[in-house]
Amino acid sequence: MRTPGDQLVTRLARPGDLLGAAHARIASWRGAFSGLVPQDFLDAMDPASIAASWTESIAAGRSRLYVAAVNDRIVGYAGVGPERDPSAPPKTGELYALFVHPSHWGVGAGRALANAACSDLREAGCVNVWLWVLEANARARRFYTTYGFVETGDRTHSSLNDLPEIRLAARL
Repeated sequence: MRTPGDQLVTRLARPGDLLGAAHARIASWRGAFSGLVPQDFLDAMDPASIAASWTESIAAGRSRLYVAAVNDRIVGYAGVGPERDPSAPPKTGELYALFVHPSHWGVGAGRALANAACSDLREAGCVNVWLWVLEANARARRFYTTYGFVETGDRTHSSLNDLPEIRLAARL
């Protein structure tokens, strides 16, 4: 939890940040998805494997990763890049992921990461941003709605446990 003297910083991830971001992802998934996704999946999440996957994706230019740090400790991340859906309107980017360690939920880290991600997409020439969220993830849906995203009516199912997902969109 942040205290009054803590400083929240968001920035483009550096190679040394990826392991910390992976730890924040795992804590966030375990906090948000227990009971929704198989427990054996949550238990098997490996920070080194996650960080290696990001290293590869960033190096290939498929995504960009932003981190939120409090007193130099990574507490969350957001991943952005081109929209992967070929039916997307031109100049649409995608927020691939935004996760914050549960100890920092509700204190501004998520909003700061969303700001950084949306700024990145605007700078890349995007005018729209899309994302997918688990339908059952009420906390995330409230966050995105408060931020200005709206449901599009598009639905799919996650590759993990075939859970319903909904697409949200916002103008940049």
